[in-house]
Amino acid sequence: MNHEAILAVLPDSKDDAKSLKEIAQALGLEMNSYVDWIRAGRRLSSSLRSLARWGWVTSDRRQNEEGHRFWYNAYWKTEREE
Repeated sequence: MNHEAILAVLPDSKDDAKSLKEIAQALGLEMNSYVDWIRAGRRLSSSLRSLARWGWVTSDRRQNEEGHRFWYNAYWKTEREE
């Protein structure tokens, strides 16, 4: 998964943070079936964890308040400290 492409679709602020599904949709990943979604989600999660380790991305855990209640991670870009 291309790190530059992921960073291009991530917002700069915590208030505009995107879920894994929103990031995948912004990247145009194939998600026609459940299997496609699982594969895309795993690849994207791995890339986001790497970007977080390198200091490019931050995330926090949020609970969906509308409809079905579930927890998810929201991601956004950070200023990298050199």
